[in-house]
Amino acid sequence: MGTDSHTWATHAHKQTADLQALEQQATHTATAPLAAAIAAAQRAATTQWLTITSAVRTAPGADAIRRLLQRIRELLAGAFRGQGAHAQQAIQEAALAAVQFGAAQAARIGTLIGGSPPPTSPVLEPGPQAQAVTEGVTKAIDNEHHAALALLTTAAITAGGLAGVTAVFRRARRAVARVANAAAVAVTSAAAAGAAAVARAFGPHMLLLWVAEVDACPACRAYAGRTTRPGKPFPGGLTLDPRTVFPSPIVGPPRHPHCRCVVIPWRSDWQTGGTPLPLLLRQRAQTARRI
Repeated sequence: MGTDSHTWATHAHKQTADLQALEQQATHTATAPLAAAIAAAQRAATTQWLTITSAVRTAPGADAIRRLLQRIRELLAGAFRGQGAHAQQAIQEAALAAVQFGAAQAARIGTLIGGSPPPTSPVLEPGPQAQAVTEGVTKAIDNEHHAALALLTTAAITAGGLAGVTAVFRRARRAVARVANAAAVAVTSAAAAGAAAVARAFGPHMLLLWVAEVDACPACRAYAGRTTRPGKPFPGGLTLDPRTVFPSPIVGPPRHPHCRCVVIPWRSDWQTGGTPLPLLLRQRAQTARRI
C-alpha cells in the first residue's frame, strides 16, 4: 500500500484505455460484415440505376423503376441476411471477454492497494445490461432494414433519382451504428459487472470507485472519484456542464454508449500516499479537457 496515489490513478486510467481497445475490436467484429454487405449492395444498386438511365434521355419508365425497386429489395435482403445472428454472437463473446477483463483488473488493483487478494473467487456474469443489448441487437437490425425498405417507393425514386437510392442505403447503414452502440454498451457494462463481482468477493466493506476515462464527457467526469456499494446505484444527473446531463441513476458505467469509464474496488480506510485516490481522480477529471 506504499505506492503513491498518482501511480494508482495512472494505472486506473490505463484500464480505461485498455477497455477502449476491447470495445473497438468488438465493434469491428460485430459490424464489419454488415457494413461491407450494405456497401456492396449499394454499389450494385447504383450500377443498375446508371444502366437504366444511360439508355434513355428521359426519366426511366414505370417498368424500369419497378424492376429497380425489386432488385434493391433483393440486395437489401441479401445484405441483412444472417447479420443479426452474427452481431449477437460477436457481442456476446465480447461481453464474456470484458467481464473477465473487468474482474482481472479489479482483482489486481484491489490486491495491490489492499495487500491481499479477494478471499473467494466470484461468479462472473456479463450482467443484465450487457445481456439486454445483446439480445436486442437482432431486432435493432431488423428495424433498420424495414425502415430502409419504407423509403424504397416508386414516388421517392422517381422524384429523387439516384439521391433517392442513396437515401435508402444511408438509412440501412443506421443498423451498423446501432450494432456499434450495442457492442460498446455490452463491453463497458460487462467490465463493470466483473469489477463489481470482485468487489463483493473482497467483503462487505468494499466499495466501487468510479474512474473516468481521460477524454470523458462532462457528465462522466462528474462521477470521477464517486463511490457506491456493489449493486447500489450511483446518483443520476451529475455533470460538469448542464448541456450534458443523464438524469437516471446507474449501477455503474457506461453512462452512455461509447463511455469507457471503469469502476475499481475501494475501501475508505485504504491509504495510498499523497492525495486520497478518490479526491485525486476528481481533481484530474475537473481539470481535464476533451480532445
